[in-house]
Formats: sequence, C-alpha cells, structure tokens
Amino acid sequence: MADATISPSVTLGAKIADQLRCRIVSGTLAKGEVISENQLAREFGTSRSPVREALRELAHEGVIELARMGAIVKGLDAGDVQELYDVRFLIERFAFSRVAAQSDDVRSALCIELTQMVDKMELAVRHGNHVEFAAWDLRFHERVVAAAGHKRLWHMWGEIREIVHATLAVVTERRLERCPDDMSGSLEQHRELVKALVVGDEDLVQAVVQRHLEETKSLVETLFGLS
Repeated sequence: MADATISPSVTLGAKIADQLRCRIVSGTLAKGEVISENQLAREFGTSRSPVREALRELAHEGVIELARMGAIVKGLDAGDVQELYDVRFLIERFAFSRVAAQSDDVRSALCIELTQMVDKMELAVRHGNHVEFAAWDLRFHERVVAAAGHKRLWHMWGEIREIVHATLAVVTERRLERCPDDMSGSLEQHRELVKALVVGDEDLVQAVVQRHLEETKSLVETLFGLS
C-alpha cells in the first residue's frame, strides 16, 4: 500500500476535470466566471476534445453549466454542501453498519488496512502534504463502502467521489496552512471509526460516523465561508 493515488481517472479529460474541480471548490474559479474551451486547450496544451470531456464531467456533477463555447461556473453554495453531506451520510451510515455486521475475521482484516491508511494520513500531516492526506482520507471511506459489498451503493458513491475528493483536498490544504495541529481531531475520529468496527457495535458505528461527518461538514462550511 505505497501509493495514495486513488482516482480511477486516466484520460487527459479526467485529469483536466480534476484540476478544474479543485479550482471551483476552492473559489479560484468564481461563481459566474466563464470558462473558455479554447483558453483551457491552450493552458493544458491539448485539443478541445479532452477539454469538452472535462466540462461534460463537471456539468454532470453540477458545478458548472455548459454554454455555447465553454461553461459558466456554478460553484458550491451552502445548499450544495448540505446535499453532498446528506448523501455521504446515507451511503456511509449504511456501509459502516453493514460492515459492522460482518464476521470478526473479515472486520479484523479490514481494520488492519484502515489503520494503515490512518497512519499514512498522519504521516502526510507531518510532511504538510494535503494531497496525500486527502487521497488516503478518501481511500479510507471508499474502502468501507467497497467492503459493504453493495453494487447500488457503490454506484451512488461513484456519483459523488470526485467532488468529495476535491473538497477534502481543499479543506485539508487550508487546515494545514492555518494550523497543522488542527488535523489531530480528524485523525482521532478516523481511529475511532476503526475501533467501532473492531467492536462490531452497529449503534456505536452509526454514532461515530454521524459525529465525524457532521463535524467535517461544519468545517467545510466554515472554511468556505458558507456557515
């Protein structure tokens, strides 16, 4: 488990979408700003085809609106963040509970993996690397969703994973810039999630998941000036 690169994105269009998504989430691309296909093609040194692929992906996620020669940034507002975390809670509460009900051996093996991921997150904090932290953070939650073994749930996760990843990356960058010690709470919450799974108590798991996601949502709103 040496690589935290978790995005399945391999096309140039997907890579362009990754960069634009972070700019939109961070506010570097402001709401109402027009994104030109030609300008992006020049910036990324490519034809307009990968740019169009990227813009279609972002339009599907609802962060831009396609226009005649490019796109208009819609960004994220408080309502968008609320909806994103509503969906995360529905997915992760079910996934964690489903995993908590699995056999001791299965949970034990999974928790070893999850603990290693939290260790990687802690190492990323020590090095001030928000990209690595966000990647391992997303992988942690994604691993639990995958372990739930529910195809429809996995499909739902796929619909939000990239915007969740971008949000985690931007939030982590700002937290590390503000105060690296501020990350200790996030690390402890992830370790509490592992402990709850080790015990296999579904009520405890749901309580910890809810507390973690509510605190994360509140932090996103505060850092983005949405609260």
